[in-house]
Amino acid sequence: MPLPTVSLIAWLASLGWDTTQESGVPLVHGPRIRKMPDRLATITPTPGPGYMLEAAADAGAFQARVRGDQNDQPGTELLAYELDSLILAASFPVVIDSRVIIHVHRLGGPPSLLLPSPDDGDRYEFVCSYLCIAGN
Repeated sequence: MPLPTVSLIAWLASLGWDTTQESGVPLVHGPRIRKMPDRLATITPTPGPGYMLEAAADAGAFQARVRGDQNDQPGTELLAYELDSLILAASFPVVIDSRVIIHVHRLGGPPSLLLPSPDDGDRYEFVCSYLCIAGN
C-alpha cells in the first residue's frame, strides 16, 4: 500500500465526506467489519501492482465497503455512489501526510451489492475497489 490506510481515510474526509456518526457515515480501518453503527464505511488495504513508472510511484489498492441503515438498500446504494463520486472527482496530485497521491481510480465497475440479502442486522452493503498511485 503506497499510503497507510489512516492517510487514505484522512484524504477521504478531506474531500468532504461527513464522518460523524450522527449525520454522516464514519470511515474506519478494515478488514474487521464492526457490528455498530449501522451506517459505516470500512476502508481496507488490498494488494496492488506495486512499483510502476520505473519505481517512481507505488501502486496499492483499497476496498471501500459501505453499509447503510436497516432495511434501506436504495439508501445504502446512494451512500456508496456518493463516496465513489467523491473519489472519482478528486483533484490530483494531492499531498497527504507528506506523501503525494498521484491518482486514484476504480479497479473495476461501480459499487455493487456485496450479498443478495442483508446481514443479521437487516443492513445491506455495497463494495468497490480502487487503485491508488502514490509517489515515492
